[in-house]
Amino acid sequence: MAARMLPTFTCLQIREIEPGIQLLTIDQPNSGANILNKTLFTELDQMMKELATQPGITGLILFSAKPQIFIAGADLHAIAENLDWPDEPIVKFCEQGRAVMARFSRCPFVTVAAIHGAAVGGGLELPLWCDCRIASDDRRTQLGLPEVKLGLIPGWAGTTRLPRLIGFEPAAELIISGRLVSATVAKDLGFVDAVVPKSELLTAACQLIRRVKTSESFVHHRRTIMGPVTELGQLAAAVKRLGEQITESREIFPFAPTVALEHLARTATLDQPAAWRSESIAMAQVWGSPASRGLLNHFFLVDRNKKQPGLVDTSLTPTPIKKIGLIGAGVMGRAIAAHCWRRGISILLFDAAPDLAAQVVTELRAENAQSDNSIDAVTDYQSLANVDLVIETVVETLGVKTSVLKQLEAAVAPNTILATNTSAIPISQLATALKHPERFCGIHFCHPELMSLVEVVCGQASSESAVATAVGFVRRLGKMPVAINDGAGFVVNRLLAAMLDQALRLLTQGVPIEEIDGALREFGFLGGPFEIIDVVGVDTCLFAGRTMWEAGLKCVTLSPILPRMVKLKRLGRKSGVGFYRYPVARGTGQIDAELPPLLASYLSPGDKPISLTPAEIVSQVLSGMVLEATRILDEEIVADFRDIDLCVIHGFSFPQHRGGLLYWADQVGLETINQTLFQIAARDPRWEPSALLKEMRGADRKFYG
Repeated sequence: MAARMLPTFTCLQIREIEPGIQLLTIDQPNSGANILNKTLFTELDQMMKELATQPGITGLILFSAKPQIFIAGADLHAIAENLDWPDEPIVKFCEQGRAVMARFSRCPFVTVAAIHGAAVGGGLELPLWCDCRIASDDRRTQLGLPEVKLGLIPGWAGTTRLPRLIGFEPAAELIISGRLVSATVAKDLGFVDAVVPKSELLTAACQLIRRVKTSESFVHHRRTIMGPVTELGQLAAAVKRLGEQITESREIFPFAPTVALEHLARTATLDQPAAWRSESIAMAQVWGSPASRGLLNHFFLVDRNKKQPGLVDTSLTPTPIKKIGLIGAGVMGRAIAAHCWRRGISILLFDAAPDLAAQVVTELRAENAQSDNSIDAVTDYQSLANVDLVIETVVETLGVKTSVLKQLEAAVAPNTILATNTSAIPISQLATALKHPERFCGIHFCHPELMSLVEVVCGQASSESAVATAVGFVRRLGKMPVAINDGAGFVVNRLLAAMLDQALRLLTQGVPIEEIDGALREFGFLGGPFEIIDVVGVDTCLFAGRTMWEAGLKCVTLSPILPRMVKLKRLGRKSGVGFYRYPVARGTGQIDAELPPLLASYLSPGDKPISLTPAEIVSQVLSGMVLEATRILDEEIVADFRDIDLCVIHGFSFPQHRGGLLYWADQVGLETINQTLFQIAARDPRWEPSALLKEMRGADRKFYG
């Protein structure tokens, strides 16, 4: 019987690559990634119906034409537009997706997914419906089910097929953590059958089809995978361990992982059709939850940053940075050096104390002995003549920094970009020491080891090419750049200053430190305000705060508490004691019984200590931050209000599941924010609502529309 002509498809191409073996390639037009949207599902459904009736097919290879992403997963914009769905359409959404994917497991021929690039979420669920999976050994090939990181769960049988392929506990761990793994790890776990170089992917897939077809093993596999999970072992013990893992994790909001684990445990002894029904119900539980809404907003913030990282001309080609000079081998300089070196950038490290620079170089070489790039200590600025970029990380003092920058400009090549890691001093103020300020900008690492955000600060004279190159450099480090306009404290430290100022105000009103920090941790921050001060350094916070106060910013006041702490050498973690005591360098801070008597004189005189609930503490602290955010918007420091939300999440651990500071403000309501600020302003007029907040409240507007 002759094969019928197939209809024309937009996203799919089909061709025979060997006798009897068809190659089905997904290539959505005008897109860098394949997305499982309505159009692709419709075409896959129609294509598989047609292929199932075609004579002479012995095997089908599912392939992607995209160079970096196999399939990126579901259409998240469509999900975000329908978060208010009731349960019935959510269940239907899951059932319809499964019905299309199930066609790959019911064909009269062998189906193999040949995976190169990221296969995540629905982009992995589709291959899980195939008889076999083969993956490239490329580092870009990452596989996993990260739905919990969006407050969702896999809904197209990911939770039912993966446990039946690799066992309950390893599958459950991948699902509740959202962890991505390499092709090699996926093979070791058992849901990838072979790993080969990308150039051999299709050849190996054809060989696998012939072998499986000859043995007919796929027929038995299709039957067995429809039953319950085999080799359950001690299910209750495994569930307990995994539940503890969810509780201990601070990386993912626990609602979706908990729902997923309950569903996995409930359905381990059921056949797949029964488990599918449970999966749909579990998806309905998490769909549209506050956590999912916030996490989806965060996803869109990150996705937007990839295309437009703030105030930078993205049409410009960044100058490649192969070698950098770092000035300062202290805590920050060492952390930046370590990160750059791990990312393949050669480094020349200078410090006014040559022995310190030499020690840091020796330590870093020992940590990464296999590195191909170089790291060396130098003893003079002239040794930096041929670097592409030089970053100073010296003490946060205007005079010291301008002196260093002036000497650097004289020593380096004319095309070398100069940058400062200052956390608060305006770039344009530092640039006054330079003859060529156009090649100077800020590259502010919020915390190289803990935070992914880097503020690229455009001074008044900074050239577009210098800023574009700085953004490209930050991208190469695997960090998240946000290019912003100049101003004391920039974005992250202005908002952090507002948080700390509110915390210090509450402290002087008698609210205990542990209650303030506990409320913010319960809200989702990795640490409370006083824990943050201890991590950053009490002296660093004092110097940065003074810079912002001298610049006239209202988000900070000259509290006498921090100078007192510095005088007593209570500098935080680096000195072993700050607002908390640290018996072990990297251990958890402990309440310090000696601190309250030291701070007693700073309590507001004549006032009784106030008592606030955790929710009231959070409301007062965050409302102050929202006010400062509107001042940043008024001063046009950022290109878009969404950059502020990205900065707080990736600059100092604002909880992702809250969606961002301004997203949170929308959920709470600007009426409530204004009322809270008026309450604070009764004692301190600096915190009266801004004109923008008053106008938005009056017009019933939101930041996110």
